[in-house]
This record gives sequence, structure tokens and C-alpha cells, in this order.
Amino acid sequence: MSRTHVSNSHIHTPYSFSCFDSIEQAVSRARNEQVRILGISDFNTIEGHQEFSRQCEEKRVYPLYNIEFIAFSPEDKERGLRWNDPKNPGTVYFCGKALNNPSSFSKDSKNLLSALWKATQDHIWRVIEKTNEYLKEVNIPCSLDYSTIRTEYARNTVRERHVAKALYHAFARKWNDPSQLLEQYRVLFRDNSFSGNPGNSTAMQNEIRSRLLKAGKPAFVEEKREAFLPLRDIRRMILDGGGIPCYPVLTDDSIGLTEYEQDVPLLIEHLRNLRVHAVEFIPARNSFEHLKSVVKHFHKEGFIVTFGTEHNTPEMVPLAPAARNRVPLDNKLMQIGYTGACILAAHQEQHKKGYPGFVDGKGKRLVSEKEMKSFAEIGEHAINEFIGR
Repeated sequence: MSRTHVSNSHIHTPYSFSCFDSIEQAVSRARNEQVRILGISDFNTIEGHQEFSRQCEEKRVYPLYNIEFIAFSPEDKERGLRWNDPKNPGTVYFCGKALNNPSSFSKDSKNLLSALWKATQDHIWRVIEKTNEYLKEVNIPCSLDYSTIRTEYARNTVRERHVAKALYHAFARKWNDPSQLLEQYRVLFRDNSFSGNPGNSTAMQNEIRSRLLKAGKPAFVEEKREAFLPLRDIRRMILDGGGIPCYPVLTDDSIGLTEYEQDVPLLIEHLRNLRVHAVEFIPARNSFEHLKSVVKHFHKEGFIVTFGTEHNTPEMVPLAPAARNRVPLDNKLMQIGYTGACILAAHQEQHKKGYPGFVDGKGKRLVSEKEMKSFAEIGEHAINEFIGR
């Protein structure tokens, strides 16, 4: 492998929720920050893939076409076992990497995606209704509207964070005076001691979300089972789209490790039993030392390892993945992440030519550990050609 390019295989766009106002902004920032390989991973949708493709072509940033889902295991919920959601046993965030573009999803998969979209939007309708009921209860003269939120702040799919963003902007338009605005937030939060800065968009959207929309709060609405699929169905859909099933490893050592992640060799065994051969990290969640230790395990066992930043909060952070407190990744981690991105690129490129990729349509691994380097070089060559090196 030649000189390492900075890669980020996991960001969200306005098609789910993002700090970026547009895909064009995300790709431009990637180019400006010397991130030459970029992957988008929106929840339950690939609607942004064509726009992403055009922007990457124009700006010479190599595109990785991904998707993210939230799976649900009733058995693990019953047993109180957590995967990569520290607060919800049985919930599993799960990604599809290096999907075919243009899409190869079958009619059945498209129908599943449509059903998931409808379930999530039905839930958001109820969240907005409950938020408006609460605003009326505390005598705040504001209200939210689904269609307006969808038009002004979202791209087709409205999520919980869009509701918080819309309410933040509704308050900002209604009360120009900072002292009046602060007083209204105290009423909203039923907290006369609240002293946050109402002008801080990121902080206030997070406050609204945590104080109004989360479990146990006034506008919380529990999602119905229809909004989630079993992991086996999600895995099947990813393979149907030509992708590689990928488990996002939380491994957040600041809050305590989950039951499935506290023993890395056992987690590896679980993933192999599920025929999952790729993992992804959002390094900002992890201390550098802990991140390197866990990554080392997966890399040694022949997993594809990639890194991302998500960018699914209001805060704009650098696109180059870094550990907690923005500690830079060292050369070894950078090389591991770059190699992983090259393998994803190789999978995409092989499929474009009608050749087998890293896994087949049933998830069987086709590239042995000994063949990883030569397979990654296929992706590296394609990346260098694309970006014009």
C-alpha cells in the first residue's frame, strides 16, 4: 500500500440528520480538510447517494455508498443484554457498507425500506403532536408542524433532532431579547435555575432534546416495533443491495462497556457466527489507548476496520477521525482505517465490473486474510485514479 489518504467512512447527511446543510457542503469540507475518501451512512435510506456521487465526482473525493439501520432483538431485550446502544438492551445499530450504486435493491427490500420510513415518520408525527400539547400546557405560544419541519430542516425524512432544531429556531424567531428568550427556556424546561446560553445553537438543541424528547420527558414517544427489523432481515437487505454487513463498535470506555462488547474475543465470536466480517469505530467516543487496543484485536483477526465521525449532531467537528478530546490517530491506526476503506472501494469496483466482491450475496467471505492486501490494492488503485493522483 502506498501513502495513506485520510478516510472517513461514516457521516450522515440531511437525508437523516446532519450538521451539514447539504451534501455539497459535506463533500466540499472533506476536500478542504484533505479527507479524500468519504462515506455517507443515512438511516434507512439511500436517497442521497446520487447527489453524493455527483458532488464527489466534481470535487474528486472518492465516494463510499453506505446505509445505517437500527435492529431489534426481543431475546436480548428480555435478557437485558446491550450491544452498541448503552441505554437500550436489544437495540443494535448496524451498517451496510459499499452498496451498489446505482442501487440493486430488490422490490422486497424497497418495500421494507418504505415500511421503515413510514413507521419512523408516524412516530415523529406523534412526537410533534405531543410537543405541541406540552407547549400549550406550559403556555408557550409556539407550535410545530411536520410539513414545515420536513421542508425547512430535513430532506424527506424527519427525525427527533429535526424537531429539536425546529423548536430552537421557533424560539429564536419569537423572542429576540436574550433575557426574554432565557426566561422562555426556563418555562419550557420547568427549571427556573437554567442558565444556559440561548444563543448557542448546538447546546440549546441538545438541551431541548434531552429535556423534552428523551425517555421519561414530556414529549417522549416510545417507538413501535414496526420501526425496527430483526438483525437477520437487515443483514439480508444489505446483501441484497450488494453491500457488506458491518457492526459499529461502540466500546465507549467513558460510560462502561456493554454486555456484548466487554469481552472483545467473545464479541468477535458472536460477529463471526452472524457472518459479519467488518466493523467500524467512531473514535471520538473512545480514549486513544482503549481504541487502539480494541482495533488491534479486530485487525489481527482479519476484520475490515474503518473509522468515521457520524456528524449527526448539530456540532460541526473536523472530518478527519480522531479519538476522544480530538487526539489524532497514530500512523498505525490511520493505515488500518485506510486499508479498510480501500477494501470497501475494491468491493464497489469489483461489483461495477460484474466481478465478486469481498462477500457474496449470502454473506460468505470470498477474500481470505492472506488475500486482503492484494484486494485492498484494487481499491487503492481505483481511489487514486478517481481523485486524480
